[in-house]
Amino acid sequence: MKLCARGVSGADCAVFTEVLEHLHYYYAPAVLANNRSLKPGGILILTTPNVASLFRRLRLLLGKQPLYRYHVREYTLREVVSMVEAAGFRVVEAYYSIVNDLILVDAEPEDYLRVSGCADLVRLFVRKPTRLNALRLLAYPLVKLRPSLRQLIVAVCVKVEESKLELSERWG
Repeated sequence: MKLCARGVSGADCAVFTEVLEHLHYYYAPAVLANNRSLKPGGILILTTPNVASLFRRLRLLLGKQPLYRYHVREYTLREVVSMVEAAGFRVVEAYYSIVNDLILVDAEPEDYLRVSGCADLVRLFVRKPTRLNALRLLAYPLVKLRPSLRQLIVAVCVKVEESKLELSERWG
């Protein structure tokens, strides 16, 4: 957003990954800043946690706060698509990524170079047998079959116009 404040624009691509969920109350200025920083036809790559993921739902059923403690708000895929379209983007692709569902707790970064599916997760679980890893391993077939239960939302968007959103003072 600082680049936009300095008049920098015309970028080919903006990567807005794992940021949206940390913004307090009003995300529009950040999404608009991405629009302003891109040239027409520029690409926005946005990722954010899926509030409707299997693990968020399980936490809620257990009476626990479903959101990660440092997240102000999390979104559904439909909400993400609506917000970027309102900000002057056309969604090229929006999907639930499997990447966060292939992660086990306490595994080493190099372990993930070989993880591409359930069999690899089983091998990794044998080396790192924790309750959370067992739950993730059991959940993997379900999130593989039902993408809307995955933990991560990805949206790839193209800037088609300057945003027509009008910002107003929150308390004005």
